[in-house]
Amino acid sequence: MHRRTSKKSLRVVAAGVTATAALAVFGTTGHAAPAATTAPGSTATLARSPRLPSLTAADPAAYPWKDATGPRTADGHGYPRRSCTSFAAWAIRADGRPHRKSPDFRGEARHWTGAVTSTVPHVGDIAQWDPGVHGAGGQGHVAYVAAVGDDGTVTLHEYGYRSAYNDFRPDSLSIRTTSASDPSRYLRF
Repeated sequence: MHRRTSKKSLRVVAAGVTATAALAVFGTTGHAAPAATTAPGSTATLARSPRLPSLTAADPAAYPWKDATGPRTADGHGYPRRSCTSFAAWAIRADGRPHRKSPDFRGEARHWTGAVTSTVPHVGDIAQWDPGVHGAGGQGHVAYVAAVGDDGTVTLHEYGYRSAYNDFRPDSLSIRTTSASDPSRYLRF
């Protein structure tokens, strides 16, 4: 026997997921929320930023290997734990968005392909750099697109990128905002 779910019920659930995503993104990036709006069909108030209008449900603090130490052992999905590929594939699996392709067992970052390849980023895409481009290593680099700004920037969540955010440690989370033209392409799964 099939239960029917109303469109209104689905909108309320979606609004709850969006509200949770707003807390996850703005809580982890440290950006102030200058205005508040109410999601359609919901009483939840969402933080909005003019610079980061798109939200994601992938909370980087929930990455299961964030506190792992020692050698990079396999994560069970085809990647070394705490690598850019492991984190990006996990973020795709964890973001709560519909995806057409699995991000698992795709090899090194330079070998990744998505269901769609684009030069225009969307929240939930994977930013991909070819080897040697903008500081990427010999195997390339991938990062999860957490937000797309109105000013031509993207906010990326990633491992394998040394920055002041992670005290220049490649085996830990980095969150950075960069030009949307910095990656070689965007992959949509």
